Amino acid sequence: MANFSERFLFFSTQPRNPKLFPKVIRVIQSSGLDGKEYNEKLQSKFYDEYSKLKITEQKSGKAKDKEFAGRQLLTRAPQALGLIISRKKEKLKVTEAGKLIVEDSLFEDVLLHQLLKFQLPSPLHRETKKNKGRFNIKPFLELLRLIDTLGYLTYQELTIFGMTLTDYRNFDKTVNRVREYRKKRDSIRGHQSLRKFSSDEQEAIFYKLYKDQIDAGDINTRESKTSTTKSFMKKKTSNWGDYTDSIFRSLHATGLLVMSKGRTLSISDSRKDEVRFILKSVNRNIVSAETSREKFDQYITNPNIPILLSDNKSVLISQLDEYRVDYNEYDTLYNLKKKLYKARELQRSQRVEEIANELKQRNFKDIEDILTTYDQISSKEIVDRPMMFEWNTWRAMSMIDHGEIKGNFKPDDNGMPISTASGDNGSNVGQGDIVGDYGKFKIVVEVTLSSGKRQYDMESEPVTRHVGEQQANSNVPVFGLFIADKLNDTVIDYFYKSNLINSSVYKGHIDVIPMSTDTFKEFFRKASSQEVQPETLFKIHEYSTRRAKEAMINDETETEWHMDVINHMMSIIR
Repeated sequence: MANFSERFLFFSTQPRNPKLFPKVIRVIQSSGLDGKEYNEKLQSKFYDEYSKLKITEQKSGKAKDKEFAGRQLLTRAPQALGLIISRKKEKLKVTEAGKLIVEDSLFEDVLLHQLLKFQLPSPLHRETKKNKGRFNIKPFLELLRLIDTLGYLTYQELTIFGMTLTDYRNFDKTVNRVREYRKKRDSIRGHQSLRKFSSDEQEAIFYKLYKDQIDAGDINTRESKTSTTKSFMKKKTSNWGDYTDSIFRSLHATGLLVMSKGRTLSISDSRKDEVRFILKSVNRNIVSAETSREKFDQYITNPNIPILLSDNKSVLISQLDEYRVDYNEYDTLYNLKKKLYKARELQRSQRVEEIANELKQRNFKDIEDILTTYDQISSKEIVDRPMMFEWNTWRAMSMIDHGEIKGNFKPDDNGMPISTASGDNGSNVGQGDIVGDYGKFKIVVEVTLSSGKRQYDMESEPVTRHVGEQQANSNVPVFGLFIADKLNDTVIDYFYKSNLINSSVYKGHIDVIPMSTDTFKEFFRKASSQEVQPETLFKIHEYSTRRAKEAMINDETETEWHMDVINHMMSIIR
């Protein structure tokens, strides 16, 4: 059981990306921890095993307190959603919902069922004196209702208004506040800074929420000492932003919603009937926070409640008929759900292919949109920047050449990304963020927003491994492109050295050409204005490998190799 003192919606950021929930479960199962006593030794072992996955949003294996780091993952989001039960001096348990969510074809269905039961307060998350009586809500249910009622919800609107809807009885007031906000925003467009307008609105709401604490000088936070109103506000709004990000990702991951340019969520046209059924049938009242932990666990871990449209066998069969999918009428409910998911996944892939074909037309508006999106990512104007960075680079690569470019992101019904590349394709071969197949060679593209030492720690070895594994398992040459918003010198040095080493494991030299976002934008701007042939791209790789050997013989540095490769790359695209 945990207490929370926030006055805006709370949802754990451990892990932040819902696509990592199955990874947590798989580690528990593969490490033999399911059914073992939940204690510090188990927490430490879990952390060690989870770290081996080298997930980019954590500093894998480097936590000073392994017990705490393991506990953060085992007691936060996975437990809040009923996927596991972790209680001191009792056995760690992967629940029925946890066992089901590890299957890709059931992930969205199980996640939706579990999110709709999450409530504040609850026996797992109790209010404190600082926020007592402010909460009475199933956040994901009411946010879904808000999106449906308003037609869409921008990220700023979710942050400012959705996150401060803490009692469902204030729903209509929140709808009116959003509509008024939109009117004001439209009236100042072109005359004032919209970003400042949104910031001022959030600040005004913050001071209203916390006025009594600020006036009383009660401005310490649990995480850190905040001695001034400014530092108190900074810490609270940082948490506010983190929780918004986590909730936004989870909503999108259900498959019910589609995203527009990393800023707006709306109901997918093909899922509106399901959403309307949810809003009509799912009880808005929460389970009493005084319910016993045992009874609440039975409720929260049950993947069969609430009853949704997708739990109706005749509805599933009707939907499968629409997709023209074969089925056996005696199939179990879950088998039918799996088939429906695969049909939707195929349709999503087809939408991505349509977008790729549109991009190959190299229309000016698409070129400008890609460049603008890079600027918005760099200036932090877009939510889930790593995901959008990967997606935008896939768009750029799809436009400038003739290869079969596969972006390893999971798309929604509109072809927009739900989550970033998993790092492997299930065959123990590192896949990379983007893989271009040009027939006679392949390019593996990796992107990152990490910087400084973290960029070296998190990216250097995995990038060369992904390129190397592709090379070792391919009968054609393979090289890599590494694009970082701010390129670190130590990464350039690492890739230079990897180019020089002839590896028996990876069957040759591993060539990865690093560049900053600005460099890639310049390259893209030139390349998108013409029809670039595959041979031209391969010449960049040939020059990089040859120049690395020359630099070594001539006792030159990695800086000289890198500068010459980038200059050559720009010169052959005229």
